[in-house]
This record gives sequence, structure tokens and C-alpha cells, in this order.
Amino acid sequence: MLKRIVVHIDKDPACQGRVENALALARMHGAQVLGAYVNEPLFVYGYGESVLSPGLMELERGLRTDNRRRCEENFRRWTASSGVPAAWQEFDGRLEDKLPPYVRCSDLLVLSQADPKGHQSLIESHQLESVIMTAGRPIVALPYIGGKLERIDNLLVCWNGSREAARAVADAAPFLAKAQEIRVLLLDRDTDLAPGEAMNGLDGYLRAHGYVEARLVSGTSRGIGMGNAIVNAATDSGSDLVVMGFYGHSRAREWMLGGASREMLASMTVPVMFSH
Repeated sequence: MLKRIVVHIDKDPACQGRVENALALARMHGAQVLGAYVNEPLFVYGYGESVLSPGLMELERGLRTDNRRRCEENFRRWTASSGVPAAWQEFDGRLEDKLPPYVRCSDLLVLSQADPKGHQSLIESHQLESVIMTAGRPIVALPYIGGKLERIDNLLVCWNGSREAARAVADAAPFLAKAQEIRVLLLDRDTDLAPGEAMNGLDGYLRAHGYVEARLVSGTSRGIGMGNAIVNAATDSGSDLVVMGFYGHSRAREWMLGGASREMLASMTVPVMFSH
């Protein structure tokens, strides 16, 4: 059940589409939308000394204040006539530090993929990775090129029997309950196994919850990688949303991601619900 949906707000050109998608999800599930804006700190010191003059520092602070004000005005304008209860929340600090604790008292976070080709998006890949790994809630990531969540009838569930995959299936319950088609993607599976054996009990779990009968989809990552194989399967099946676990661990305060997670963050072309 989705009742509180957080959407990341910034001055990125993709922000309006992100909010519209969060509102679409809220309408589907009778939820409220919470806009979360994080005012990142000014890093103005190098080797213990300021690298910006007092005048430039004051100018930068003024620009940041204007950006925050415009972001709030935009959010309130986009949500005003939506018919969805909406609220604004802002924080001072690093996005990867401030957003996850706030998200933990919600049901879902909506944010955008970092622009994989340049510097058009404001969120950076390492921030996105950190938020997904530490939020403790499912994350719907939208492709930077855009994506619509007005209908989520066709789901592609990535399954390998792991803890992360099981968590993702459980977190996707609100979407699975409304889906008209569910496909379970098994990559590089043992073709000698019958579909029921290959799914290792997932078909029974989905059936017990009253979801529509799942169809098994097989694929190979050989030569193209796991991420591209998932994207190809989603495209071929016309999936509205991909459901997958997010794999990684912390090393020296940096996130070491699994291959499929890293590749999906870079190459996604359809919305993805990540769960860790």
C-alpha cells in the first residue's frame, strides 16, 4: 500500500516530469506527495583557505536562495490543481545524508537517473547509488530521457532467488496487485529446468497473493552484460516498470555496486523500481 510518496526536487529540467509521475502514482494508490529539496553545502575551502572571495560567496548564496525559492514555487504550481495532497520539505546538507532518513518514513521515493552522457542532471551517480543503498525504502528511478507512469499494467520482475530480489518482489506488492501482466525474467538460467523449478517457488508466492499468473521470460547476458539484457527484455515485452534488487556493499565509505545494478543505472530506458 502506497500512502506517502516522496519526490526529489531540484532545478533539473527533468524535475517537472518527475513530479508529474509522482502525482500519477499518488492518484493510482490514493497517496500524498511530499516534495523533498536538499540545499547542498557550499564547498569553498581548499587547503584550509577559502577559494572564493567574500563577494562571490555572497553571490553564490543569493543564487542558491533564488533556486530554492523557484523550486518551491514550481512544485506548488505543479501540484496545486492535481487533486493530490502535497507538501514541501527542505533540508540543508548533502543529498545522500539528508534524503534517506526522510524517505524512511514514507513508502516510496521517486527520483531521476543521472545523465549518463554529461552534466545536464544535477544529481550525480554516486549520490543516486548512495540514496538507493541507504534509504531502506523502494526507489522508482526514472530514465533521464523521460518515462511515463500513468499506467503500470505490465511488470517485468528480475529474479535470481537472492535476498535483494526477494525484497524487491515484496516491495513491489502495490504494483503487482494492480498489474495485468507479470513477466519473471531469468537470465542465464538452466534450460533443463521446468519453468516452475526455474522460478524456485516465486510463481507459487505470486499466486498465493492473488496476482495475475506470471509468465517466465528467459534471456542471456552473454556478450552484452546483465543491465543491457534486462533493458532488452523490458523493451521486447513492452514493460511499464522493471522490478529488481539493487546489489552492492560499502567499502572505504564508497559503494561497490554489482554489475547489473551499475549497468541499469547507466543504461535504463524504462522506469525501474530498485530495492536493497
